Amino acid sequence: MFNRTSLQLGFALSIALAAASAAAHDPRFHEQATQAPPAKAKPTTCAQLADTQRYSSDLTNPDIKALKTKCDAEKAAAQKPTPAVQKKN
Repeated sequence: MFNRTSLQLGFALSIALAAASAAAHDPRFHEQATQAPPAKAKPTTCAQLADTQRYSSDLTNPDIKALKTKCDAEKAAAQKPTPAVQKKN
């Protein structure tokens, strides 16, 4: 009787140990560490292009490159001094 009880107890403990270790190694717990950070949004205005924390500034993207060219041209035009209009007497 002692042998049968010991075998049953040993079997029950080994099953419990196997079940506990299987629950501890669930792959879902490790997915968060391997995920890439979320992609930044694409800017559509010059103000958004200047905000590099929220918006992508990847110049390999043709849309962003075109927006940067447009914004640089607008900035250069705004800084360019306007010629003084001369009055004729």
